Amino acid sequence: MIKKILPLLILILVSCSSPTPPANTARPKTHSKNKSVAPKPLQSTWRIMTYPAAQGAQAEKKYVKCEADGKFSNSTVSDDYLNADIIVDKVNAGILLHKSKKSSPSEKFAGPVHITMKNAAGNELILTSSRPWNKSGGIMIERNNNDYSQFRIFMLQSDGVINVDIHDDASSEYHFNINAAGFSDAFSQI
Repeated sequence: MIKKILPLLILILVSCSSPTPPANTARPKTHSKNKSVAPKPLQSTWRIMTYPAAQGAQAEKKYVKCEADGKFSNSTVSDDYLNADIIVDKVNAGILLHKSKKSSPSEKFAGPVHITMKNAAGNELILTSSRPWNKSGGIMIERNNNDYSQFRIFMLQSDGVINVDIHDDASSEYHFNINAAGFSDAFSQI
């Protein structure tokens, strides 16, 4: 008889005791109003650099440089990686384009290139260049026809992102964006 009562007694004791409730792991709801967040200003990507000193040169020549990533397309490739270096000093400006990876040599152009730049305010600058930046390649923003002055003024008056499209006569297209934030501050220090 004890064998019959003992299981019943255990069942009654177990059912009468209250189990410990599980810990509440849910986060309490917070009721906050949607606050408008002011957009953060773009961080400057312009660095002040110095050209390697030439023999007999007494003063170092400074310039500002910005690096941008983009895409290029031609007859064999579509939307491949592009790295662009934008170099501006007090006299000249240049754009060095590196296809597929940053360590690739600068692109050389056989004919003129057409550059279209459009800033966040909707202003547009159209330039044509037929000179390389140096013997290794690149694009020189030429000083004749005041192209360099137009480019410099456009950069100084722009704020935010500038869309850049470059086309050559061989049907290659290069697209990248320049962050103009901080350009005027950096340029004033060279």
